[in-house]
Amino acid sequence: MKRSARNSSVNSVPPPQQATSPWLSSVLMMASYMTYGGFLFQSSASLLVWGVSLGCTAVFAALCTICWKPCRRILIQGFRSDLGYVVLALLTASLAMAAVTRFRLVACLLMLVAATLLTRVDMLIAQFSNRKTWFCMVLLALLGFGLSWGVYRLGTSPLQN
Repeated sequence: MKRSARNSSVNSVPPPQQATSPWLSSVLMMASYMTYGGFLFQSSASLLVWGVSLGCTAVFAALCTICWKPCRRILIQGFRSDLGYVVLALLTASLAMAAVTRFRLVACLLMLVAATLLTRVDMLIAQFSNRKTWFCMVLLALLGFGLSWGVYRLGTSPLQN
């Protein structure tokens, strides 16, 4: 009797690990949007630029979450053709040119993409639904933009002269 109990415990599947909270990547994402908001504030960007940035944030979060399957299918289909490779080469050349001429802007945008993708992966691991992930990502971006706007508007930023 003891022997069968011991064998069943050895062969049993361990309980699944509890999903962890993606708080570290969320803080990193919010900090990266604060940095980008500070860049916009320092460059005296108009309200239109702030609005376009907020809109692009919501669209990028949707592309990474809610619309991922159709976007993935389009990307895979694009790389199966010669036209897809030509578009990729032109896009890479354009990004390289933008990186040379507007280094700080491109660095901020690449940081946003990296932080957003890291947050998305952490939320996948934590088993968040696509809609909840999109909502959290947009909320974190809005918090980052809002905090940067508040810090710069109050004049308490260490980056100001």
